[in-house]
Amino acid sequence: MTASFLILTPPGEPAATESAAFVRDGFRWTAFFFPALWLLAHRLWLWGAIALALQIAATVLTGSPGLELAGWTLALTVSVLTALEGPYALARAREASDWTLRSVITARDLETAEHIYYSEHAPPEKPAAYALPASDTSSKAAPPPAIGLLGYDGD
Repeated sequence: MTASFLILTPPGEPAATESAAFVRDGFRWTAFFFPALWLLAHRLWLWGAIALALQIAATVLTGSPGLELAGWTLALTVSVLTALEGPYALARAREASDWTLRSVITARDLETAEHIYYSEHAPPEKPAAYALPASDTSSKAAPPPAIGLLGYDGD
């Protein structure tokens, strides 16, 4: 199964920096089961506080006679929205902090996504310096003339 990875780099860093963040864009089971904790753990303070307030409201509703279905629906909605949109909110929060979205890569896993990204953004290798063959200094004879053939040394 493949997933999309959003690659973000910190402000002022080049594309091939090792501090690039790879955010998997997809359903997160931990965010589904613990929405407020997941958001707070990822420093999404406002969204975490909203999710926590909604979870408390859902708990109160499930304890009220006749409103149990509304409470379960609210709790399920918060969990599903956090699990689906949490990674995107994380990427948007980093972009708001001047992080740069460098690429979106589809890969099987994080290791493959890193390999693809860093192979595309690796600094260019310097071409090998070509050494000219050393001239034979043992013979003092001048090379024969090259009639119209530039670079031909008579061999």
